[in-house]
Amino acid sequence: MPAKKKPQTFKFTAPMERMDGRFAWSYVEFPFDVEKLFGKRGNVRVKGTINGVPVDRALMPTKSGYHILVFGGDLRKKAGIKKPGDKVHVELWLDPEPDRIDLPEELAETLEFIPGMKAAWDKLNPGMQRNMCYWVRSGKTTLTRAKRIAELMRRLETGDPYGGRPTR
Repeated sequence: MPAKKKPQTFKFTAPMERMDGRFAWSYVEFPFDVEKLFGKRGNVRVKGTINGVPVDRALMPTKSGYHILVFGGDLRKKAGIKKPGDKVHVELWLDPEPDRIDLPEELAETLEFIPGMKAAWDKLNPGMQRNMCYWVRSGKTTLTRAKRIAELMRRLETGDPYGGRPTR
């Protein structure tokens, strides 16, 4: 059996930047041409590290034509990134399984156990599924994760995965 080809790795160092406005995302610009490299203009799923911390996210296009890698407070803290301008060491490669979603075990069991929930879950787009998995997994206690799963089941049952929040 031939060995798997190691994906091309893109390494760079860039300053952390912070968006203005309501969301105030932290990000770094991807300094390569995504369309030339990957043949895509939209979101591109990647894996890699930020200051040595493993990441699994999407390069997101901007109106200016370049792509950015967005990260939140948890990752900034783990990676030791404190403020805009801090240097960020990035290694990224194309995610070989961009549609794969790792369900937390207790969420997978609940989806299978409650009639109709798996079908409702399967109607969500992959980004929403990843978001919900992260939300469940990030609960620090078993009780918090159970409460989040119960809330997710309520949202799926009512057909409102956003829980009444405006989507735009």
